[in-house]
Amino acid sequence: MGRRDINTRFRGFCFAVGMGLVACGACLAAGLSLDVKPGLWEIQTSGSASGTPQIPPEALAKLPPEQRVIATAMLLAIIAQASMPHMMQFCVTTEQLRQGLDLDRVGGKRCHRIVRSSSPMGLDMQVDCTGSDAMSGVVHLRVLDRATVTGDVDLHAGIGASRVAISQDLHGKWLGAACGDVQPFR
Repeated sequence: MGRRDINTRFRGFCFAVGMGLVACGACLAAGLSLDVKPGLWEIQTSGSASGTPQIPPEALAKLPPEQRVIATAMLLAIIAQASMPHMMQFCVTTEQLRQGLDLDRVGGKRCHRIVRSSSPMGLDMQVDCTGSDAMSGVVHLRVLDRATVTGDVDLHAGIGASRVAISQDLHGKWLGAACGDVQPFR
């Protein structure tokens, strides 16, 4: 294991942190028959992360000392980022609402998703991903009205001493029918 493996682990933890935003965005953008308005949406997240991702000792041993410091700092920065508020905007088209949710948008083909319940007013889903981005989690979304969505995402990545838990609360609001320069969510 070398620099490439460190980059893979870094990508994996970024994937876990970003999963909350993607899950909420994909569900709104693709509709999942959620009763929401088409147009420009904003999702704000806040939450926390716990645990310390570990770089395998055999991978660290193959890195020069300065790269060890950088790799460790990158992993700690990911955890710090997960505890900070985030915001993204995206465009939801009428066509996306009509077509419904493509579950491959939530984590890609390496993730297995089980929809526990779904209706025009909400979604409860389990997501389990394998490979270099191995993680598991649950997504809960609730439509409060056609212009407001709330939810939470709880994710777990890693095993043993390197296990990381990320919890995010989500709040989505409709900003208007026109998306301006914001491209439709893909």
